Amino acid sequence: MMIVRLLLLALLLAAVAPGVATAQGTPDDPLSKVRLEQRLGEQLPLDLPFVDEAGRAVTLGDYFGEQPVALALGYYECPMLCSLVRDGMVRALSDVTLDVGSDYQVVYVSIDPAETPMNAANARATAVSRYGRPGSEQGWHFLTGTQDSIQRLADAVGFGYYYDETIDQYAHAAGMMLATPDGTLSRYFYGVEFNASDLRLGLVETSGNTIGTPVDQLLLLCYSYDPATGKYTGFVMTLVRVVSALFVLGLVALIYALSRGPGAPGAPHGPARALG
Repeated sequence: MMIVRLLLLALLLAAVAPGVATAQGTPDDPLSKVRLEQRLGEQLPLDLPFVDEAGRAVTLGDYFGEQPVALALGYYECPMLCSLVRDGMVRALSDVTLDVGSDYQVVYVSIDPAETPMNAANARATAVSRYGRPGSEQGWHFLTGTQDSIQRLADAVGFGYYYDETIDQYAHAAGMMLATPDGTLSRYFYGVEFNASDLRLGLVETSGNTIGTPVDQLLLLCYSYDPATGKYTGFVMTLVRVVSALFVLGLVALIYALSRGPGAPGAPHGPARALG
């Protein structure tokens, strides 16, 4: 029951997060550490050392430089929430017509320093198989690292988590981030299910418009990223609806005024005439 409580709480926090997903409680409550707080515009520590799924020593910066990066944190042996996040990522990215590897990179980092490259390799194999696009293998990266590297990355992206040693599980929020090719945090998406359209617009925008189509550029004129919800909203369409509503109200008022006419009861009188 404790495991279920922690996992459901983390999932709920991620689903309702208005820019910051955080647990409610007293300062002494360990669950108050669980959060996903936006660090938009901040630079990732690209010099952090990790180990990839093949056991090779790498740095975070090895995956940056030319393409935007979809980044997520979790752990491979998580009994429920992390696998849901990874599955949600793969499903959403599968619906994005941009291709992992040729258009952008995906980096997943374990928050458990006890996990091994074998754990990472198994998770990567599952993701690549489910994504199913030939040639995308070079775009998926699953990393493990030391507690120091993990903590520095988690702090940089605002990913708060808590390890409960009594049940040997981590409590954490759910979501993913996008970063620019130079490693600047650009977009946050919350939960375990992600909207493919939002991800595509986010990737195009995060790339500096180096990927995507002219249609994407047009959509970005009509939609704007809302940090409070982690979604793209049609602010132009909202403006058009408001203007249209005001126009209709003005037209109704004009028709009403004309229908009364100068001779109608209560209508304005014409110019006064002199008597005599």
